[in-house]
Amino acid sequence: MDGIREGYQNLVGVETEVIQIAPNMLASARSFFGTSPAPFPLVCDPDKRLYAVYGLGDRGALEATRTAVVSFSYAVSQGEGSTWVKGAYLDVLNRNFLRRLHHHAMTAIEQGLFVVDKQGVIRHVSVVGPIDPVPKADRLAELVREHCATQSSPA
Repeated sequence: MDGIREGYQNLVGVETEVIQIAPNMLASARSFFGTSPAPFPLVCDPDKRLYAVYGLGDRGALEATRTAVVSFSYAVSQGEGSTWVKGAYLDVLNRNFLRRLHHHAMTAIEQGLFVVDKQGVIRHVSVVGPIDPVPKADRLAELVREHCATQSSPA
């Protein structure tokens, strides 16, 4: 998300809007973002219903365990362990800790990137694992130019 936030003006320049859907509880997201919200809408989908609508699956408990260990290790090695801990702490305060624990221990939801044109037609889909990098804003702008430039019918 940081890579999208940093280059968000590039996306605005190609008449693009970003909508992030995350499996977070609303109270946790509000607490986490506090005074520095994302410049684009964030939709909280703790039951992962939108994920299912768009065909994104769960890779299972084994992948979820690996994901949790790798993401926490990476966060600590990059000096961002406090962000990870902050999220868990806020969930404890919001009484969502058991849901968060279940989310991280039992699910490994795929991430999807959907480029949708102004007519509402999905022009490009990219699905990655739960901890794989999401393209940064510059790459998203390229995908928009590539797939939505002068298209008038579905690809």
